[in-house]
Amino acid sequence: MTGHQDGRLVSRLRVAMFLLVFGTNLQGVLLPILGHEHRVGMLVVGLYSASWSLGFVLACWVVGRVTSALGPFATFSTLAGLSGLSAMLLWFLPFNAVWIGLRMVIGFCFGGLSALVEGWLIARTGANAAFASYLAVVLVASLAGTLSLNLLDPLGEAPFVLTSAAVLASIVPVFLDRAALPPAPLAFHAEIGRVIALSPLGAFGCLGAGTITGVLGGLGPVFGMVAGLGMHGTTLMLAANTLGGAVANTPVSFLTARIGRRWLLTGVALLGVAVCMPLVLAPQWPRAGLILLLGAFGFAQYPLYTLCVGITTLQAPHRPSEQVASEMLLLFGLGTIAGPMIGGPLLHRGIGWMFGFIAVTFLAIGLGAAACRRIAR
Repeated sequence: MTGHQDGRLVSRLRVAMFLLVFGTNLQGVLLPILGHEHRVGMLVVGLYSASWSLGFVLACWVVGRVTSALGPFATFSTLAGLSGLSAMLLWFLPFNAVWIGLRMVIGFCFGGLSALVEGWLIARTGANAAFASYLAVVLVASLAGTLSLNLLDPLGEAPFVLTSAAVLASIVPVFLDRAALPPAPLAFHAEIGRVIALSPLGAFGCLGAGTITGVLGGLGPVFGMVAGLGMHGTTLMLAANTLGGAVANTPVSFLTARIGRRWLLTGVALLGVAVCMPLVLAPQWPRAGLILLLGAFGFAQYPLYTLCVGITTLQAPHRPSEQVASEMLLLFGLGTIAGPMIGGPLLHRGIGWMFGFIAVTFLAIGLGAAACRRIAR
């Protein structure tokens, strides 16, 4: 394949990923808000997110086998079609049990689709370039999906139609270069026990990072509504959280080479504790204050995963980096399942309870990193 053809394929894969993340993120913000508006219990709202994460984790195990059986494009189009159909069925079947089941299907499809696109990008551009472009696309698409709710009636059918249309439209750019798609990813064989033995800090840190992300990702929209921000304020708060994570990328990358990942992980985790404490001690904040706090929260939240993956990779030099990354993603996914299940009942008791749990999780990661530094000496 020529360089021009490679560049064209990569550009189209980025477009496909943008559409997938846009539609999925729009839906991920919408459903908790609708659950809050319809006065369903916090446990049910947590299940909307936990079931999605469960589907995502399951996809990590089987996407390689499915792609080997069906072929790359057939797998992609099948998963995108199933996800788009499930998104539309959410509008027609507004029952909690159905929504929880459909969310698991959608999470499974997104997990498979993102694994395919990320694998194809790595095959064409290399791991570092693929990861950088992947993060940039995810950031912009996440912001667009979240903020688009300000232009739509969340109680109407338009958000569901837009979500379904975006996911289905992702098939088009992949179809245009279907003959140039790289081979299927290899089947995934996790060795979680071995990873924990090699790098307990990295493994449990990833689990903790996933738990924190699961709490805020699954319950953040409800938190915004409970805090009185309304739809517009809630979407701005979630956008600030994403932007905070994006801003953290540059200083974290700069400091990693100078002070080491363990020191940096300790500092980031303690920053997370510091950001949580105002919400634990005085949960009622003005709109601008909450938006700023959640931006700072994103600055502490988003680097956790990449730092833990980096620590584990260094402590397991004889294992393929792709295998380590997949196992870390699985641990992160397990955390995102647990997070909303624990956080939902706590949010029902009050905002301070939920952020108290998040602060304890940050503190455990920070203390673990500090202890490992001392042992290493």
